[in-house]
Amino acid sequence: MREILRHLKIWLMLVRLNFMSQMEYRANFVSGILMETGYLAAKLMYVLVAYEAGRRIAGFGPDEILVFVGTYVALTGFYAGVFAANLFQLSSLVRDGSFDTILVKPVNDQFLATFRRSDMGAFLLDFVAGLAMVAIGLVRLRAGDAAPGLGATGLAASSGFAAAGPGMGVLMVAGWGLFAASGAAVGYAIWVMPMTLVFRFVRADSLAHLADSFWDFNNVPMVVYGKVGQAIGVFVIPIFVITNFPALFALGRLPPLWLAWGLISPAVFLSLTAWLWKRGLRHYASGGN
Repeated sequence: MREILRHLKIWLMLVRLNFMSQMEYRANFVSGILMETGYLAAKLMYVLVAYEAGRRIAGFGPDEILVFVGTYVALTGFYAGVFAANLFQLSSLVRDGSFDTILVKPVNDQFLATFRRSDMGAFLLDFVAGLAMVAIGLVRLRAGDAAPGLGATGLAASSGFAAAGPGMGVLMVAGWGLFAASGAAVGYAIWVMPMTLVFRFVRADSLAHLADSFWDFNNVPMVVYGKVGQAIGVFVIPIFVITNFPALFALGRLPPLWLAWGLISPAVFLSLTAWLWKRGLRHYASGGN
């Protein structure tokens, strides 16, 4: 626990330094926020289409789609603001020998290589917007403003929770937060695991783009991919654990097996990532060789 708190303190210092660096070029910072706003507007188009159609899509009503898209947007904050910059720079660090400076630091090298850069502007924009969308969707469902069969009574029936009282809302919020954190951890593992090959191949920019391409599989409910696709995306390459599980829990549609896997999978894949990182690091040749 002491080491975790120590690394958290270091990460907060890195966030502060990155923010100070971004403020040196404020026009670039603002343009980045505007670009991320454009991506956010594009995601909102999915919701607008669902509400305009007024129909259930793959068994989900418009307000439930809003919860899914909001979860996707909120977790995109972690990807765009915390993970992406490090993911795409790792190859160049290894290629030009800058990774040597990371190895001599008195902190975990995997932590420093994958968390040294951040963009809190993108993170806060997406995370706050996503939370607002999730909250609006759940409030509308509980108030019975959704399509027939998707109001508070239907939601409570499908989840097994009581139809009234604050406990249901607290459990939803706490569960959504827990599975969102679990999803962020699994997402980190999925993005870092293929990048451990960079120590063998040196130039592995294509691996970063491959890992990046997995992210867009999350922007719709996973039921659209069929049973085989769902099984692969849950247990083999657990991309659906990232944004589908928090939304499914909040909507009362997360089966017990998936619920257990959503809690176990972060430990499994983070451990596998750490093992692959150490194995890959054995093949690293410093910039002086």
